[in-house]
Amino acid sequence: MNRNVRLVARREIKERVGEKSFLISTGITLAIIILVVVIPPLLGVGGTTQYTIATDAESRPIAERAVQLAGNFDAEVSIVDSGADVTLRGGEIKSQEEPDDTLVGLLQTANQSLEPSQRPELRVVTVEPVDPERDAKAGLAFFAILMLYGQLIAYGFMVASGVVEEKASRVIEVLLAAIRPKDLLAGKVLGLGVLGLGQLLAIAVIGVAVAGAAGVLDIDGTLLSAVALALVWFVLGYAFYAALYAVAGAMVPRQEELQSSTTPLTMAILVSFFAGFAVNEDPDGVIAHVCAFIPFTAPITMPGRLMLGEVPAWELIASVAVMLASTALLIPLAARIYSAVVLRTGSAVKLSEAFRLARR
Repeated sequence: MNRNVRLVARREIKERVGEKSFLISTGITLAIIILVVVIPPLLGVGGTTQYTIATDAESRPIAERAVQLAGNFDAEVSIVDSGADVTLRGGEIKSQEEPDDTLVGLLQTANQSLEPSQRPELRVVTVEPVDPERDAKAGLAFFAILMLYGQLIAYGFMVASGVVEEKASRVIEVLLAAIRPKDLLAGKVLGLGVLGLGQLLAIAVIGVAVAGAAGVLDIDGTLLSAVALALVWFVLGYAFYAALYAVAGAMVPRQEELQSSTTPLTMAILVSFFAGFAVNEDPDGVIAHVCAFIPFTAPITMPGRLMLGEVPAWELIASVAVMLASTALLIPLAARIYSAVVLRTGSAVKLSEAFRLARR
């Protein structure tokens, strides 16, 4: 690695770690994760949940008893003819996927409360195979989306604001007298990337440890590999977005104009954020497969699918290849644009003009 790149990277890490805002944001993030992980199980947080049951004549008394007992389970139950969460028939609780534990417990209680008192427990039958770790995996996927979204936005914007800060204070002129523009850009992106990865790793380790101590999660190989996957996709996503954020920062002369130049990138991450939740709901659906091959969305949508075990090996390899190829093509272009416009002062540089200057 170029010595100048290492120097710039070290400078970025040293400056950011010493900022109170960095320490405060890390502390707040950890506090939020700990509260989200620990408080709900301890307090039993959650509102009334609504369920629907379809039933035959023989099992209808169980369903009607469940309606009466639902309040004890913080639930509301309705008996319907079709489109129900579960079907109660012939001593079985039937559903497409694994039914909610609260609903199963309610139906079992209703069944046992009827005469004769020693009825056999209702059997749970599902059309699709049941993954016993599904809920834990879904929780991990949810947190992965939140963390990746937050880190990509925060560190992307940090790259852009750092560029504008140096440009507005004229420090950039001093730096470029000793360092090539592409080395300065590479050092800035690398330094903040290492810092972001370290912060994400620390948050993940503490969060997992707290969840394990609270009994919310079992710390095993599956969990640790899920954390590792999220870190890998942060690196891939950060490398892609950081180059774009650096260009966005170089195109404006003042911090006040930075919001407008970075809005398209922020919106792209926001769209990926919502796409991530849609993909988690249907990890083998069309949207999930399409998002895997879009560099803007893959870093946020792929980790959740991997945690849920819904990514074929060929698709994972292809998605990573697309990310690497896109980033490899983007970084040299971003470096050229950055070099061409970072010293421009006055008004903001339009994207078309930036491309024209980069071709020179």
